Amino acid sequence: MRFLVAWTTAGGKAITLALRALTIALLLAAALPCAAQSDTTPPTVAIVSPPSGATLCGTVPIVARASDDVGVVGVQFKHDGMDIGAEKTTAPYAVSANTTAVANGSYTLTAVARDAAGNATVSAPVTVTVANPTPASGSCKFIPSFLVYLGGGPALVADDAPKLAKFDGIEIDRFRFNEISPNVNAWAEIKSYNPNVQIFLYVTGPEDSNYHDGLPQVYLNDIARYDVSRGHPMGSLNGDHPELFLLGSAGNRIYYTPQSNVATNQYWYLMDFSAATYQAYWLTAVKADIVDQPWIADGVFADNCTATNVIDFGAYSAVPTKYPDNARWSGAMNSFAGAITAGLHGYGQKLWCNRGDTRFAGGSAAWGNLDASASPPDVLLEEGAFAVMWGVGDVQFYQESDWKRQVDTMAAIRNSSVAMISHTKLSEGQAGTDNWGQPVTFWQTLWYSLGSFLLAKNDQLRNSYFMFNGGSGYDKIWWYDEYDMIYLGGSVGPYAVTPIDTSSGPTNVYWREFEKGYVYVNPTPNNVASVTLPQACQATPNPCRQLTHDNLLSPPSDLPAVTAVTLSGHNAAIILKM
Repeated sequence: MRFLVAWTTAGGKAITLALRALTIALLLAAALPCAAQSDTTPPTVAIVSPPSGATLCGTVPIVARASDDVGVVGVQFKHDGMDIGAEKTTAPYAVSANTTAVANGSYTLTAVARDAAGNATVSAPVTVTVANPTPASGSCKFIPSFLVYLGGGPALVADDAPKLAKFDGIEIDRFRFNEISPNVNAWAEIKSYNPNVQIFLYVTGPEDSNYHDGLPQVYLNDIARYDVSRGHPMGSLNGDHPELFLLGSAGNRIYYTPQSNVATNQYWYLMDFSAATYQAYWLTAVKADIVDQPWIADGVFADNCTATNVIDFGAYSAVPTKYPDNARWSGAMNSFAGAITAGLHGYGQKLWCNRGDTRFAGGSAAWGNLDASASPPDVLLEEGAFAVMWGVGDVQFYQESDWKRQVDTMAAIRNSSVAMISHTKLSEGQAGTDNWGQPVTFWQTLWYSLGSFLLAKNDQLRNSYFMFNGGSGYDKIWWYDEYDMIYLGGSVGPYAVTPIDTSSGPTNVYWREFEKGYVYVNPTPNNVASVTLPQACQATPNPCRQLTHDNLLSPPSDLPAVTAVTLSGHNAAIILKM
């Protein structure tokens, strides 16, 4: 079939054009919008969290990545063919899964993505194990984890909410409460994936600056009332309470040197933290700045509530005449921590204190005294646990006696939760040199720190939490497959110590048995060529397998069978019972 079309040119000459139907059809097809054409390309979809083989408990986010050449209109999560919640119609494709609603055991997770044309794709299955403990007190996870996210990290986006919901606790700046969306409370968005995550907002404890008076409350990290009151009924600190500034022997106000600049008259002053007047002033300011604001969260993180003056007196401009030694400093700081704990509880808020100093005898004692007091804080933080980025080398490993004191202090706390941070200057995958002059890697440091944590973790109280970060500090969401994949069940008992002869002399190897495996830690620089595993691992066929970072995602049956392990200096080993 063809159509005749008459066309008169500019010169007046008539021309007849023949257009075949096929030509018109092609032209029409080219002119029509793509949506009118048939869409036969299905979406792609994959579950990205949790990884296959993970052990889950409590409420966890399940996250998928989906895409389509036209557009994904929905992703439905399923376990063993049954829907988990409603279909997600917008990114991020994530759902909150309450594992306590099902029996403990093995489950298969899938995600089904569909597009507007009705094309659908089922993701590759992810096999997980649900293991909810009884009774369900504290964190149910084998490795309870927390995150400190402060300062100059990237702004939060919608995809970050399910990532953050994987942690048990988060310490964060208050200004991030509306970063995900101007009209969305970020704390509520995170809790929509895990209502049990606890969020604490940062503020300094015993200090105040003279250069934050003009900042809006949402950007504060101290109480910022040097020459202004901000409506505080007790007035300003400098104008109305000069007696609250701690003085050195020369009569000058003491300041924290890392955050002060003498040339520009900017000072971060140390306040009289045991004075009842300062404690009342601090609580009233925090209520106005945090508790009565839309960014209120579960609690307040109070920084620099240090247990001793061992480290502090090198960082402050002078020694306070009122607290010139460890005993008086520790007692005064415990008074401050207890008072603000009680005060915040009266506001319905929790307190997380940055204490530190557990590697020192005085610090360990101060932790114990505060734990036994009338008002122990809800959480105590050790910011320098087991391995740290501070000092010489890419990692500083403490000497064995200091390391052991940290492990024992952590295990002894009964009335507070304990949060332990380990870190390194190295980034993921990097290698360097430690303070003992030995080669060290990022993953070695993580496993050593994690092994140390597991030696001390209290399985009855479930009050212990772990964090590890690399060289960029607190500006990244630090999550590792280790948190999902390592599961050894309950502990059989406390850790034991086995001395082993080495070329460097007797070396103590610390180890602990769990229902499903063992943890070994060498807290010395000495290399141990062979650590014989317990009799249960000597059977035939061998029931014990060594888990490492490199084989973490492999099926347990594929892991190497072991009857003994090599444990180089400052290393840890995890053994699975099969």
